[in-house]
Amino acid sequence: MYLSPEAQRLLEDVRQAHEQLIAHLAAGDAHRRAFRAIYEALESALGDVDDDHLVRSIDGGWSPAEVLVHVAEHDHGMEEAARRGIEHMIEHGLEHARGLWLARGAARASTLPEESTHT
Repeated sequence: MYLSPEAQRLLEDVRQAHEQLIAHLAAGDAHRRAFRAIYEALESALGDVDDDHLVRSIDGGWSPAEVLVHVAEHDHGMEEAARRGIEHMIEHGLEHARGLWLARGAARASTLPEESTHT
């Protein structure tokens, strides 16, 4: 799976934020696995995506790059993590990973040839 250099850099920021959360909040095995699943879902959603698509807005909203920046910034927020808990941080990451997967599916579907309706 190809990951552009920019996607790799953005994913590394997310990974570092997750490691910081895990250490700061003394995360258990289930939490560590959840953060790993989030990372892998984000990484897979960006697989084979070039830099043009990485910075292109999704349906008038954030681009995939902006989503990753947001997740990394949010997950560096130790004050919010302490106040709202590790579960909130995991749910937040899962929501954004899901959003990127939905956008990836929609983008791929829009490039597929239309099926013939002739019988």
